[in-house]
Amino acid sequence: MSNQSLTQKERLLRVLSGGRFLTLYEIQQQCFDQFGVHDSETALSARWRELPNSVKQKRRREKCTAWEYRLVA
Repeated sequence: MSNQSLTQKERLLRVLSGGRFLTLYEIQQQCFDQFGVHDSETALSARWRELPNSVKQKRRREKCTAWEYRLVA
């Protein structure tokens, strides 16, 4: 499967597979850098909510109000 034919959810999973906490903006930038696709923060947030709770972690980034997200095994 080419990078261009990945769904938003598949791009989100690939970006978050590294285990680092990232904000929606950072996820959006990684999707563009890695796959050449501009996914909106709103769309990425919607795909995040579709994932099972058992693999998601979310927290407030220190010193700002942005949420950051990551996947866990």
